[in-house]
Amino acid sequence: MPPSACFPENYLSCSPSHGAPGHSFVWLSPLRAPSPLLLELPVPPARSRDKHAGTVWNAAIVLADKIAADEIDVRGRKVVELGAGLGLPGIVAARKGADNVLLTDYDDPAALADTGQAVREALSPPLARRVKVLPLSWGEPVDNVLEVMPEFDLILVADCVWDATLHQRLVTTLLHLLLACPTAVVHFTCGFHTGRRPVAQFLAAAARMGIIPLAPDEWVELSVEGAARLWNWAPVENVGRVRVKGEGEEKQEERNRWTLYGTLGLHRD
Repeated sequence: MPPSACFPENYLSCSPSHGAPGHSFVWLSPLRAPSPLLLELPVPPARSRDKHAGTVWNAAIVLADKIAADEIDVRGRKVVELGAGLGLPGIVAARKGADNVLLTDYDDPAALADTGQAVREALSPPLARRVKVLPLSWGEPVDNVLEVMPEFDLILVADCVWDATLHQRLVTTLLHLLLACPTAVVHFTCGFHTGRRPVAQFLAAAARMGIIPLAPDEWVELSVEGAARLWNWAPVENVGRVRVKGEGEEKQEERNRWTLYGTLGLHRD
């Protein structure tokens, strides 16, 4: 994969997140996109230390760039985003012709209001009407999602697996959604800012519940310098094995430079 096809030309940084509280984050579509797009998202003031929905993470930029470049085709499709935060990928999907977009996040009125504000500021009124913001606590019933969007084609998941204590809840939510729409494709991205092991643990947990990688040979790590390398599935296969101290560890700054992208779907016999 040539550097020009990789994330992110415009965000050379070893920081995994972007945006200063109280200011705006400006996203520009990558050079490989067929037409230029520019979005400005308001970054809300910091409200707590334990929630990280108010900044834009590299993983969200990866998905947004891929949607802008038509590498994820959203035209005429229905899209659900989990753990949306400011909702950059979903907002870009609306700009690129998605019929409907549903941005979901934990049930916090202030955080959901921030998401709604980002939608209104980033999109024209006709496009903003295609986007709805809805509370969805992982592990809880997804009835409210299915009432608003009974059928959907794509699920976007950007940087939602850094906290291993939430893995089972997220897997449960994904399973409920995929059982409702078995042909839906999950576009999954995550950084390694809390290490690679939580990512491997999540993918192993998902596989145990029948949510498997689609085209596993195409899962790729993308660096902020434009490099690309295939994802190594060995850590996923070895989840549960006792590790030797220091095995597979990278320095924080090096981990922060990489973002994983791949697709997931429901296992069908």
